[in-house]
Amino acid sequence: MKKTVFFAIIILLSFGLAAQTTKKKKKKPAPKPTAPIEIALPERCFDCFFAVKLQADVPFGPTEPLQGPGYVNEIHRDAQTQNVFEQEHNSIWYSLEIPYDGKLLIDIKPKGASDDYDFLVYKYTDKYFCNRIEKNRVKPLRSVQSISSSDVQGRTGLSLKGTMAHIKKSSDEAFGKYIDVKAGESYIIVLDNLTDGGLGHTITCEVWTDFAPLYIQPMDSLKAQRTTADIYVKELETGRVVVDKKDAGSMKIKLLPGKTYNVSLSKEGYFRMNKTITHEQAAAKDSIFSAKLIEIKPGSNIPLEGELYFDENEQNEIVVMKECYHAFNGVIKTLNEYPQINIDIIGRIATEGLNVKKDNEISRKRAEAIKNYLVSQGINENRIRTRGSSIKELEKQLKDQQKLKNKIITPQCEIKIAAKR
Repeated sequence: MKKTVFFAIIILLSFGLAAQTTKKKKKKPAPKPTAPIEIALPERCFDCFFAVKLQADVPFGPTEPLQGPGYVNEIHRDAQTQNVFEQEHNSIWYSLEIPYDGKLLIDIKPKGASDDYDFLVYKYTDKYFCNRIEKNRVKPLRSVQSISSSDVQGRTGLSLKGTMAHIKKSSDEAFGKYIDVKAGESYIIVLDNLTDGGLGHTITCEVWTDFAPLYIQPMDSLKAQRTTADIYVKELETGRVVVDKKDAGSMKIKLLPGKTYNVSLSKEGYFRMNKTITHEQAAAKDSIFSAKLIEIKPGSNIPLEGELYFDENEQNEIVVMKECYHAFNGVIKTLNEYPQINIDIIGRIATEGLNVKKDNEISRKRAEAIKNYLVSQGINENRIRTRGSSIKELEKQLKDQQKLKNKIITPQCEIKIAAKR
């Protein structure tokens, strides 16, 4: 009897312990946001010959702290060269190639607000430039050597509001005057941190002009939330690459007057998204390219890359107009990258409801015309199934048009990833 009671007590205790362990655990506090990772600087970037290349409109930093004047102390003041440092303390050299005409603005933001950064700006000439600098044969276009101000947290640079080309230590001006620059020119920027034991910095060189901003926002269309993507932007007239960034989030880019741009977003497992936009289109309003990335799966529509129009050939067959072939670049690329995918093409037509059966037949022939073009580009015809708009679909389209006060709706076509068949 005693043994039985003792055993029962043990069981009760065990259940009690189990009950205690099933209590809700306390939530761990959210991790504190980590500081941006410092950029490790190349070993010889503290000398002119090994200047770090900057990209216009792209911030560089925060850097690790600057340490010393490098192997060569190129900057030193003499009777003929006054607007330079007395000597280098903790310096770094940058080079910048100007991508387009405008006004050069510079923003230098120290990581330590009490750090005292001075800087010089030279126009690069030729391969002998660094030798001439060392011999004081080149004068800077801009020099800002004012004492760091707590009002601007140690920031300095060139701005549109700046009025002076050269600012001495006795001045309380932190920003000098911008420089008018031309595409293809190169400039050398020398930074010197007078604060021993100081911290790093972030530098941004902006070429200001009458640009139109374009805001790019990668979106997951299914989850209706922001995501990241590889973003590539190219200026079509010049071939200049404006952005080439992997796994990027939302960003703002500048569209220059008279220029046209191709914006491309790609993400693993999603269709590529392309858009062509001009400066004038972006300037007409605050242009936001909300790129809704579509997951590659059965039922998903493959987006077209342009408008779609049809014509009749000499045999009275409906064909895709040559000017619209580029609209299928993304479709062809997707089918080549994913050979296991089959597609359904549903033709569309702007119906007026006068002859629904005829509209159905025309939409079917349009789907066949798209198939014929894809097959001509090397896509196996067995991977493509076509149909026209059904009577029910056309009737719904007509009702939608009537809701919009009889405005004709002109859908192009639908190219869907087919279920396994």
